[in-house]
Amino acid sequence: MGNPSNQRLVAIATVVIIALLGCIGYLLYNKVNQDKLIKQQSAELISTEKLQASLEKEYYQALADLEEMRGTNEELNALIETQKAELKTQKDRISGLLKNSKDLEIARAEIIRLKTTAEKYLGELVTLRDENKALADSNLELTQAKRTLSEEVAVRTQENEELSASRATLASEKESLEQERNVLAKKVNVASVIRVQGFDVNGYKLKGSGKESEKNRAKTIDGLKICFTALDNEIVSPGTERFFVRIVNPLGETMAIDDTGSGVLKNPNTGEEVRYTQYRDVEYNNEESNVCVNWQPDVPFNAGQYTVEVYNKGFLVGMSTVSLK
Repeated sequence: MGNPSNQRLVAIATVVIIALLGCIGYLLYNKVNQDKLIKQQSAELISTEKLQASLEKEYYQALADLEEMRGTNEELNALIETQKAELKTQKDRISGLLKNSKDLEIARAEIIRLKTTAEKYLGELVTLRDENKALADSNLELTQAKRTLSEEVAVRTQENEELSASRATLASEKESLEQERNVLAKKVNVASVIRVQGFDVNGYKLKGSGKESEKNRAKTIDGLKICFTALDNEIVSPGTERFFVRIVNPLGETMAIDDTGSGVLKNPNTGEEVRYTQYRDVEYNNEESNVCVNWQPDVPFNAGQYTVEVYNKGFLVGMSTVSLK
């Protein structure tokens, strides 16, 4: 048998060795796990840093793109400020996600969404800028068109004013010419009047045979026969001429019966209206012509002096008287 002391030492040594081997194994296992954790944390740190760098890059690139769109348009600039604020909010949210390794995938997706949002904002700004430019070009065209129209209106206004002045001048000249024409027309009318003379005025009574018997007693006559000579006038064109006879009775009244051809004539110069008794149309050939008019009113005549007036073209061209007993 061996020495008990030696055996005890061997047993203790064995236990110690086994304990040391266990400690060494644990330490080796723990080291391996720590190495894995360190590698994992290093990888996550590297990924976080890369994502942070990518976030910074995309964010500041977006800000730079937005700033390039800035100009003098207040509406466009206000929209840029709004979009920058929204991107800043989105960046801060992603930065918060990067602090937690569990949210790295979410952060990665949010960085992609930030880039997409920035591109969307940039597209909206480009569209708005193009629309504003098109609107500005349209306004410029409208301004030019308005200026051109204003110039045309000014030209037309001046032309109208000149035309109005010309019309006023023409109207004045026309009025003067009309006055001259009226004066000349009156002169022509007066010059074309056919004068009469050689009156022969007598009362008459009709016999049973229809013949006229000359009488001078008012109670016995049936009518008055007025004859006169129309003088020649070279100004008058040949044709029908009308002579109006006016018989004024001793009371100063014009003898007139509408049913027997009486009426009213007007003096061309004065406009005065004259009641006439009878008229006679005569074919006139620029030479002396004998004209007779019978006035048989079927009413009794009064004794006294009768005045006979003859008119041509509205003018008094001759007169005579006859007395009845």
